[in-house]
Amino acid sequence: TFHAYDPGYQITFVLMLTSAIVTCTLTTRLKDQAKMSAQAAFRTKVLFDTSRLLQKATNEDEILSLTAAQLTKLLNRNLIVYPEQDGSLGQGQIFNTVEESSRLSFDSAPERSAAEWCFANKKRSGASTDYCTDAGLYLAIRTGSGVFGVIGIDLSERSMDAFENSVLLSILGECALAVENRRIALEKERATMQAQNEQLRANLLRTISHDLR
Repeated sequence: TFHAYDPGYQITFVLMLTSAIVTCTLTTRLKDQAKMSAQAAFRTKVLFDTSRLLQKATNEDEILSLTAAQLTKLLNRNLIVYPEQDGSLGQGQIFNTVEESSRLSFDSAPERSAAEWCFANKKRSGASTDYCTDAGLYLAIRTGSGVFGVIGIDLSERSMDAFENSVLLSILGECALAVENRRIALEKERATMQAQNEQLRANLLRTISHDLR
């Protein structure tokens, strides 16, 4: 039973109960906002760290490995990276973060099929798309000049939120740009070396021709 010895007690009880409910609601909302702010700060830091690390990478394999490591840190999911090799997908490299029991099998035929389709069509495939919906999510690492690889993400535990997806796309863009810049730099080095070789050859021929004359 609930008994009040004074009519004012009932009003006091109602006021105190209302204050408690309002205080709990505001406290919960503040905690949620603080948690979201911390997550946003962490994800933004991962994005900045990725950009800084990619600038120091010396080859394409290192670029892809650094990108995968940063994505596993950001998403806390298993993923696989397929590099582009001579116009086709090479051997995939798996990066695990969660326990063996909940790991998606990236070696299955649907997974490889989703990766091949993504590479050929330059579009995402797998989970949350219209192609190979029973596979993981596959996205192309690409710029306007071409596709440099495909990354597959395990979505079997939970889907990604909008902010995770936007940071993911930003990191993949940074990765594709780093690979493209690396290839351009290598092409310039080869062109410079070829020009030097041609110049050396021309000088040698002129010298031999002069000596023969």
